[in-house]
Amino acid sequence: MKSCRSMGRSVLNNRGSAFVQALVAVGVVGVMIYFLSPTVIKHRSQVTKTASIITARLALHSMVDYTLFGIRQRWCFSESWMQESCGASTPPSAVEVLSHPRSVERLLMKQESVDFLRAIGIANPEKVPLVNGIDQTINISNFSTMHPVYKIVADLKGYTVEFIRIKMTRDVRAAIPEYGREVYLKVVVSLLNSQKKVIEVGSSKLETTSFIGVYPREVGSFALLVAGDLRLDKESASDLGVGGAYFKQYGSREQTIKYSGLTFESPVFVNGAIHLPKAPDLAVDIAEGDTVYTPVTFKDKVILGYGPIKRENVEFRPRSAGNQVDQFWSNIRQFGGFQKGVEVDGERDLGLDYLSGYATGAGSPSANLMALCKRHEDRKYNLNTTANSQLTGALLSKSGSKYNYRLALTDGNLFNPQIKQIDQPTVKGHWSFKDLLKDWGMTNENAYPVSRFKMRFGNLEVEGEVPLDGAVTLEPKIDLRPLEKSIERQLSTAEGVLDDARRALNDAARAVERARRDVREAEDDLERARNRVPADPARVSQARYNLNNAQNDLRNAEAEKNRQEQQVENSEKRVSELRGNLSEVRSNMGIQPKINISMKNPVKAGDNPDNTNASFKDLEIKFENSHVLVNSNGDRIPVSFEFEAFDVAYYKGYSMRPWSNNNRGALVFNPDGGGFDVSQTLLDSRGQSKGGLPDGEDPFVNLDLACKTLGTNTSAFAGTDWSRSFAPSSKHSWSFTNKYEDRKDLILDGGNAYAPPGGMGTAVFHVVSMAKTCIIESSANLVSGFLNCEKLEIRSRSSKLRIIGSIIVSQGIEIDEQAYRHGIVWSTIYHPMATFELRQAGILKGLNGQDCTTINRYPVWHPYPSMRDVSNLYKCNSLSLRAKADPFRWTAVDPDCGLINNSNSTMCKNRLMRFYVLEVSRESGI
Repeated sequence: MKSCRSMGRSVLNNRGSAFVQALVAVGVVGVMIYFLSPTVIKHRSQVTKTASIITARLALHSMVDYTLFGIRQRWCFSESWMQESCGASTPPSAVEVLSHPRSVERLLMKQESVDFLRAIGIANPEKVPLVNGIDQTINISNFSTMHPVYKIVADLKGYTVEFIRIKMTRDVRAAIPEYGREVYLKVVVSLLNSQKKVIEVGSSKLETTSFIGVYPREVGSFALLVAGDLRLDKESASDLGVGGAYFKQYGSREQTIKYSGLTFESPVFVNGAIHLPKAPDLAVDIAEGDTVYTPVTFKDKVILGYGPIKRENVEFRPRSAGNQVDQFWSNIRQFGGFQKGVEVDGERDLGLDYLSGYATGAGSPSANLMALCKRHEDRKYNLNTTANSQLTGALLSKSGSKYNYRLALTDGNLFNPQIKQIDQPTVKGHWSFKDLLKDWGMTNENAYPVSRFKMRFGNLEVEGEVPLDGAVTLEPKIDLRPLEKSIERQLSTAEGVLDDARRALNDAARAVERARRDVREAEDDLERARNRVPADPARVSQARYNLNNAQNDLRNAEAEKNRQEQQVENSEKRVSELRGNLSEVRSNMGIQPKINISMKNPVKAGDNPDNTNASFKDLEIKFENSHVLVNSNGDRIPVSFEFEAFDVAYYKGYSMRPWSNNNRGALVFNPDGGGFDVSQTLLDSRGQSKGGLPDGEDPFVNLDLACKTLGTNTSAFAGTDWSRSFAPSSKHSWSFTNKYEDRKDLILDGGNAYAPPGGMGTAVFHVVSMAKTCIIESSANLVSGFLNCEKLEIRSRSSKLRIIGSIIVSQGIEIDEQAYRHGIVWSTIYHPMATFELRQAGILKGLNGQDCTTINRYPVWHPYPSMRDVSNLYKCNSLSLRAKADPFRWTAVDPDCGLINNSNSTMCKNRLMRFYVLEVSRESGI
C-alpha cells in the first residue's frame, strides 16, 4: 500500500517538472526572438530593397533596348513612347515627318539632308534637325498597356517611381570623329519620383546611359539579300515560294560536317522567314547523335524583313528551357548557326517584293517614258535619227477572206499623214493594161493619205494611196467569155475522144469474146487428141501448141480491153471536169472580185481613240469573190502588195530620202484551196521577212499626249516628297548598268573571276544591275562585285570559292554538292580582310593602275599628304568600290530614286530607311 502511494507521488512530481521545463523553453525562445527581430526585419527590408533594385534595373535597360530598336526603325515616338504614324497621310509626307516633335529622322539628320530639303522646297530646313534632341517624360500611372515593356514598368507602380524620362541627344564630343553619314547619340533613361527628380539609391542614381553609333544600313553591307523565304530544310528547289531560296539539307550530320560548307562572314538579309532544319528529339542532340545537317554558317548578323524564324513551318521555339543544346542560336546542331544573332525589321522590303514578282502593282510609270519622249521629239525634227528606220509588220488575225496586219516603223519613226489630196488608183504599164481594172472606189476621200500602195495581179499593176481611217476598193476586170469559149472547144474535143474510146472499147470487148471461144475450141481439140486410140503424140503436141496460142491471144485481148476501159474512164472524167468548169464559168459570168485596202490607228476596244501610237498602223486587206481571181486559163494566181509608208521624211507625198527603200514592205497572197497562203510578216524586195514588230513599244500609247502631261521639271535626279513610292518601278530603278529587257546570264569563270595564289589574275570587280542567272563556274575562285541576279548558280568545283561583294537574288539559289564540300567563304567589301584580298588579287589598284602592294605607305595622320598619296589611299581601299554602284548605297532595295507619274526625269527622295545601331557603351547607376 505504501509502495503504491510512493509511486503516485513520483508521477505527479514528473509532470510538474515537465511543465516547468516547457515554461523555461518558451521563455528562452521569446528572449531569442526579441533580440533577433531587428536582424530579421533588416534582412526582410534588404530583400525587398534588392527586389526593387532588380525591377528598376530591368525597367531601365528594357526601356533603353526598346528605344534603340525604335531608333533603328526610325520611328516617330508617341507621348507614351510607342511607335505612331508620323503624319495623317499614308504614307506620311516629308513635311509631316519633319514636323513631328519626336521623329528619329529629325534627330539623325545631317547637313547634307538639310541642303536636300532646301532644294525640294521645304521652308526653313535648317530648323528641321532636333538640335536639342528628344526629351520625353512619361507618367507610369498612365503607361499604355499596349506598350511592349508594360509588364516590367507596371511593377514599378508600388515603389516611389512616378515617372520615366527618356532623353536622346546628339553625342558631339570632340573625341568622336564623324567621317560620313553616321551619327552618334546619347540615350539616357531615368526613373523619377513625384517631384520629377532622379531617384537615388545610396550614392547611385536610377539612371542608365547608352552611347550609340547609328550607321546607314546600306544594301552593300549585306553579302546576300534573298527576296523571299530562306529554306534550310529542303533537299531540292521545290515549293520555295515566290522569291524563295534554299541551302541544301543533307541526311547525315556526321557525313556533311566534314564539308567546308558555306560560310557568311558578313550580314545576310532575308525578306521573309528562315526555315530551320527539322530537329530530332532532345535526347538525340544531347547524346550528339546523328541528325540532318545544312552546311551553312552565319558568322555575322542575319536580318529578317518580316520574319520569323520557323521550324517545321511553325514559329521557332526551343525544345527545352535552357538546356545546353537549346541555349543559343549557335548551339543548334542542324546547321552552322546564327553566331551573331537575328534581328527583325518587322516589315518586308517592297523593292525585293517587286523584283521577285511577290508584289505587283498597277499605276507605276513606264520605265521608258522619259527616254521615249526625248526620242519622240528627236524623231520629229532630226531626219538622221530615222535614217535606218524600217517598215515592219506582222499578221494579227485572219477570218475568212479578211486579213489583219499591224504595221510599224522602227526606231521610233512616225507615220506622217500627208496634207494633200489623195492620189486615185491608176494602172501602170502598157496602155492596153488599163482595161484590166474595171473600177475602183474610196471611202473618206477627204482624209489624208498615210501610205502608198502597189497591187499586182497578173499583168495588172495598180498604184495609189491609202487614206487614214479610210479604204480603197479595187475591182480587177475578169472577162470569163474567152474562157467559156475555150472550155466549150475543149469539151467538144473531149466528147469526141470519149466517143472514139467507147467504140474502141466495144471492139476490144468483141475481140475478147472471140479469143475466149478460140480457147474453148483449142481445149476440146487437145482433149480429143489425148483420148484418141491408138495415141497420136504428134496430134497431141499440135493441139497443145494451138491452145497456148489461143490463151496468149485471150490475154492480149483482155489487156487491150482494160486499156480501153481506162481510156473511157479518163475521157469521162475529163468531160465531167470540163462540163463542171463550164457550168462554174457560166455561173460566175458577170461576177467581179473586189479587193479592199484600209488603214487605221490601233486602238484598244472601248478605249479612247486618241490612245494610239503614231509609229503603228493597222492594215486590213479583204477579198470579195476571190475565187474568180483567175487568169485566162481559169487558174487562180497570186495577188501581191507593196506598201510605202509616209514617215517624217515625206512632204506632200515626196520623200526627202529618195534613195532609201527602208520604209517599204510587201505582202504576197498565194492561192491555197479556197483561200490564200499569206505572208506572216512584211517582206523585202527579195521576198525575205523584215521581222516582226519592234520590241518594247506600246502601240496604244499616244506619246504626244503622254509627253505633254509630263511635269516641267527637267533636272536629272531631282527631289521628290518622301511619301512617294518607287517600289512598283523597282526593276527600272535597279537597271543602272543595263535595261531590264536586256538582262542576260552572267558567266563568272577563269576569264574574269580567277586569282592565282601569287595574285594578279583575271578577277575584276563586277557591277551588274540586272542579270538572269549568275553562273559561277568551277574555274572561278574569286568572285567580287555588286550583282542583282534573278538566280544564282554555283556549279561543281574542286577548290574553295571566295566571294567578296553583295548579291541580290530574287528567284532562287542552286549550289552543287561539290561546292559545299570544298567550301565557299562569302563576305562584303567591308569585311576586315576584304581590302587585303582585293589588293592581292589586283582588283584594287592605285593611281595609274599601280599595284597597291608596292605603294609606299605614309602615316594616315600625316598633316600634309600629297594628292597622289590621298588618291592611292582611296583607290587602294575597298570603300572606293562603293562609287561603282550608287543603288547599293541605298538603305533598302526599295528604291530611293525612280520614275513617277507627272515627272520626266528620275527623281530621288534622299532618305535613309534602315540603320545599324551599334552600342558603344552603356553606363548604369545600379
